[in-house]
Amino acid sequence: MSAAENKKVVLSFFANLSAGHLGAALGLLDEKATWRVSGKPEYIPLAGTYSKQEIAGLVAMVRKAMPGGIRLTVTGSIAEGDRVAVEAEVRGVSPAGKVYDNRIFFAVDVRDGTIRSIREYYDTIHTNEVLFGRIYPSEVLAQK
Repeated sequence: MSAAENKKVVLSFFANLSAGHLGAALGLLDEKATWRVSGKPEYIPLAGTYSKQEIAGLVAMVRKAMPGGIRLTVTGSIAEGDRVAVEAEVRGVSPAGKVYDNRIFFAVDVRDGTIRSIREYYDTIHTNEVLFGRIYPSEVLAQK
């Protein structure tokens, strides 16, 4: 597939995910697809690598933390060959009234019309504070 076609697949994935159409989004993933969320699992609950079968659990974790939902808006994307880079803004409000306003970068690999892998990079400290109510003392942050 062309870079433009690969980009279309990726943008469709994120549009479906943002609209709450999880089945349609998962349908764009290869059966062996992985989604790696940056961070260390001992510091942030979302961090880790998820298989296609585990991605629904990842989405459920975010929904539990943000029951009012989040809105992912793609602000930029570029494709070269089988790789698509996506910049996005993600916004929502926690049950405690905290505003979640994060910028996320996704590096996505596509082959034969399906997504093979997603690597996600974002502000882990902001995510922990708003989604999970975790605030790290300065001495913990200084160790990183």
